[in-house]
Amino acid sequence: MRINTHNIKFKRKRVLSSASQIALLRRLSDLLANGFTLTESFSFLLTQIDLRHASENQAIIEALNSGASCHQVLKLLNFPRTVIMLIYFAELFSQLQECIPHAINFMTRHLKAKRSLIKTIQYPIVLITIFSVMLIVLNQTIIPEFQNLYETMDVQLSPLQHYLTQFIVHLPSAICFIFIFILFLFYLLRWHYKKLSPPQKIIFAKRLPLIASYYKFFKTYRLASEFALFYNNGVTLSHIVDIYESQTEDRYLTYLASQIKLGTEKGLQLSDILREVGCFQPELLSFIEQGEKKGKLDVELQLYSAIVIEQIERKLLKQIKFIQPIIFSLLAFLISSLYLVIMLPMFDLMQTIK
Repeated sequence: MRINTHNIKFKRKRVLSSASQIALLRRLSDLLANGFTLTESFSFLLTQIDLRHASENQAIIEALNSGASCHQVLKLLNFPRTVIMLIYFAELFSQLQECIPHAINFMTRHLKAKRSLIKTIQYPIVLITIFSVMLIVLNQTIIPEFQNLYETMDVQLSPLQHYLTQFIVHLPSAICFIFIFILFLFYLLRWHYKKLSPPQKIIFAKRLPLIASYYKFFKTYRLASEFALFYNNGVTLSHIVDIYESQTEDRYLTYLASQIKLGTEKGLQLSDILREVGCFQPELLSFIEQGEKKGKLDVELQLYSAIVIEQIERKLLKQIKFIQPIIFSLLAFLISSLYLVIMLPMFDLMQTIK
């Protein structure tokens, strides 16, 4: 079974917001359920969505007139790769309508978690930004005046006061440096990651403290969803390998196909092969082992993919709860330090005057 996928390409620029993409999928699902063809559905939807450039609208219309499939249109709209590939595989087995709700659920939960994170950190970040601006102004105006006054009145600063003063004076520069360093480190790691081969990417991602668990979760969700679709349509493991090998845009799937093929030639079970790949949750391997024995692997994988999404959401929300208290505690420490820098020498000055 050889599937031609040479035209699968992923663009980076954002055409629609995540919320608009979800709304489009919902409307597409409703239209298809009511008997509209794919071309009719997208032609109607294009009149309802606001694309950022007229050329994008024209490109989609031309693609539809040329007989483009759903996943090809979604690529033009820059949907997430996971969703595009899931829709692509669903189209291979004429299960587009059944698959769209799963894509909607995945994107909805992802957007919900993203909004929760933004909501949690935006207020503290605004406060820290305001504090930093205020600190810069104070360092240029008030604090130097106080320091001149203390020197004139011969007020001796204690070691604590001296360290706090230096801390406050150099804090804006330190914050700027840390921000630039983190930004540079992020792009450096991102660039390095893209240069790695699939097995190297797996090893690299598993070494990142905050990324490793989410990396495994998303890889697990993707495999569970795709394999559930394949097995539900009676596709054998060898044909799954052929499908993965035939596509040329996702090197990870090609690597996974080669590992499965090599493992089956050695007589290994699927669960053992995936365990050696090393980027999946242990629960997935247990589900596969049980499903192979019971002969209901497609059902169990479909259920497990929903469980994985819930686990990702719970884990992210749990970690988000720790972010805001940490940021507020840091802000409280900075404000207290600023207060002490100004007021402690003032108290000493008052004692000198007495």
